[in-house]
Amino acid sequence: MTYIEIKQLTKDFIPSLSFRKLLRLDFKHTRPTRALEDISFSLKKGEILGVLGPNGAGKTTLLKIIATLVLPDKGIVIISRNKVGKDDEKIKFLIGLATSEERSFYWRLTGKQNLEFFASLYDLNKRQSESRIQHLLKLFNIDYINKRFDSYSAGMKRNLSIVRALLHNPEILLLDEPTKSLDYNSACQLRNFIKKETQQGRTIICATHNMEEAEDLCNLFLILHKGRIYGLGSLEELRKKINSSSATLSEIYLRLTQNG
Repeated sequence: MTYIEIKQLTKDFIPSLSFRKLLRLDFKHTRPTRALEDISFSLKKGEILGVLGPNGAGKTTLLKIIATLVLPDKGIVIISRNKVGKDDEKIKFLIGLATSEERSFYWRLTGKQNLEFFASLYDLNKRQSESRIQHLLKLFNIDYINKRFDSYSAGMKRNLSIVRALLHNPEILLLDEPTKSLDYNSACQLRNFIKKETQQGRTIICATHNMEEAEDLCNLFLILHKGRIYGLGSLEELRKKINSSSATLSEIYLRLTQNG
């Protein structure tokens, strides 16, 4: 049964105007940049999709649209029978998003104070919040929770971003470069966590540049380039697409995008 369905998704962004154009009120020559064009795919519950592509391919935009943070210009996104743009409040409780940006954390608060605040946004009471936070801290071996957020290393901030995405125990996890800035031990721990979660029915969409990691974790792959789909399917289906029975995901990716 389809759990996430995306049909003909298209998104344009208007570039920022220069100060000179603003003074001249020159809005005519500002062409939109197409981030996504005619994107369609579907996922069943418990599947893990690897979204692959270079910088500017539209990976982060796709995750943000699914998470209801950005509205598409065209197309439909349906998550567990809820439509983005109409049932956003319901969808937000189904989804946990961990991006490579930590700007939404409050840097003068401790890690724990940040997590308690975000837990309250998901209607967790004090006891539920404390229990969930302690469980996740233990799961990811985090022992620096009482330090100010602005004192954390990039890897520490990354770990807290993932914990925040899991606070409300969402059915769907959206990960943007999940192991970015993590040390080897933390990266291995997160990969093991992702594998276990999909076995238990959690649906995961993972945007990454790391082909080896994607091949290890994911059972489906979406190759984006210049906002369009260049490949979609399992590893075997993508191998058939390039007529190679033994190609690695890296080789498939290069074959499909090198002439794009």
